[in-house]
Amino acid sequence: KMNIKWSEDEKDFIRANAAAMKDAEMADYLTAHAGRLVTLDAIRKVRQKLGITKKPGRGICGVVNRGEK
Repeated sequence: KMNIKWSEDEKDFIRANAAAMKDAEMADYLTAHAGRLVTLDAIRKVRQKLGITKKPGRGICGVVNRGEK
């Protein structure tokens, strides 16, 4: 299992797009633009490390703001 160093640009992309894009869409985008395979699980892990929590439910875009359920 490889441990990939995420660039600040990639982290910024996830921060900027987590509310509007599904994790799978971000994975596809970064795979196309980062020159490496970015998996759905990888996106999830980095997003969670960044402290970004998705709203629950399949196909629902949006993030949970602090203090909001």
